[in-house]
Amino acid sequence: MMQKHFIILFVLSGLLSGCAGLYEQQYPAPIHAGPAPVYRQPRAPVVQPPAPAQIPEPTVTTTPIPEFNQQVTPIEPTPMTGGTDGMLPPLPEADVPAVTGGVEAPPVSPGPAVNVPAPEAFVPAPIPFQPIEPSASSSPAVGALVTAANQSSRSGNLDSAIATIERARNIEPNNAGLYYKLALLRLQQSKPKQAEELAKKAALLAGGDRYLKKHSWLLIARARELQKDSSGAKAARDKAAGF
Repeated sequence: MMQKHFIILFVLSGLLSGCAGLYEQQYPAPIHAGPAPVYRQPRAPVVQPPAPAQIPEPTVTTTPIPEFNQQVTPIEPTPMTGGTDGMLPPLPEADVPAVTGGVEAPPVSPGPAVNVPAPEAFVPAPIPFQPIEPSASSSPAVGALVTAANQSSRSGNLDSAIATIERARNIEPNNAGLYYKLALLRLQQSKPKQAEELAKKAALLAGGDRYLKKHSWLLIARARELQKDSSGAKAARDKAAGF
């Protein structure tokens, strides 16, 4: 029996030593970190507000007003003294001292009638005449003659300027600008009748040149004014206003 016990103890001690060696050779199992726990705060309990207290409606007590009886006492009119039928007495007249020894003013006799002339009707002042410089011709010869005529006119030699424009008109007989310049020179020579005829010719030859037509009729109006033809001058200005 002792031998059996000895053998069992020997076997158990060997098993225990073998298990201990096996435990030392193994590594500890890895630890996996899971998600952090979520801590939720507990919800506060919902407190219902107390119901408003019922305020009793006020009771209004009315007191009737006692009846008010006003006694109206009539006022009798008081008669006025010193008058007639209750009217006020008349005011006393002012005492005006009599003038004695005075001298009466003699009557004023009207003087002779003075004839005051009626105001004259307002007549607007005529618009000052402003001549223009018509467009030059495309012809070099006519342009040179016009330049020479302008120089003669500035120097006061009107006869030379007219002769030069006449030469240019022989080159271009239908040039409206040459007729206008010639009419202007005749106006400067105090020959309004000739200036009017030449300006009419310029207005006729101007064709579609409305600017030259307008100033040609203004030149005609000026020539008529110098001839004391006020109605004709007005008609010419009205004609010019249409361009």
